Amino acid sequence: MAATDFHMPVAPREAQRIIEQLVQQSLAHLRETVGEESSKTRGRFIELENEAQTSGHTTVQWPKISEFADEHIGIKKINEYIEKLLLNDNFLVKEWKTAPGGHDLCWLYAIDFIEKRSLEFNNLYIYRVRYSIPTRRSPIPRQTVCIYFTIDVSKVRPKHHPVKVLFAFETMSIIHQPNEFRFRQTWIEDIVLLKEKMARGIDF
Repeated sequence: MAATDFHMPVAPREAQRIIEQLVQQSLAHLRETVGEESSKTRGRFIELENEAQTSGHTTVQWPKISEFADEHIGIKKINEYIEKLLLNDNFLVKEWKTAPGGHDLCWLYAIDFIEKRSLEFNNLYIYRVRYSIPTRRSPIPRQTVCIYFTIDVSKVRPKHHPVKVLFAFETMSIIHQPNEFRFRQTWIEDIVLLKEKMARGIDF
């Protein structure tokens, strides 16, 4: 779902704005270093998303507003979202984990809490998930792929309502919601390849 498709009150839009800011910074850097070829690649990312079917819902139960006490709950639930079993298209698969269309075991990830932003009507918790492929030759990967999560904890909605969750892949301008998303491994593969191409084109 494109970022412009969201219809949210002014305060919750801050979550969308933060993610878009991170994405735009990545896109600006890519435009400066790679040029037309990278623009075509980014366009393909968007085409892939538009073609993706979004049937099926995550089995992760995101916490209620009253249950979200600190940033550690967000780390736990994001990890659960990545690992959770999902019944999708009549196949029992793991979302983002060793499945048709999911990532392979060689992909490792780490979840970092970045910051909490306190606004008038909500608190925004920002997280970064970094994917990489360590190998014997390169145990410390040269390139990583970042996915930015924002958990929106409202101060005005009823406490029994769930928190809002949005996330975006770096270099992609599309904002996702967990229950309307199907993972494609090619996205993170293409981002790594794009970064490798950028690195080869930079002289130190």
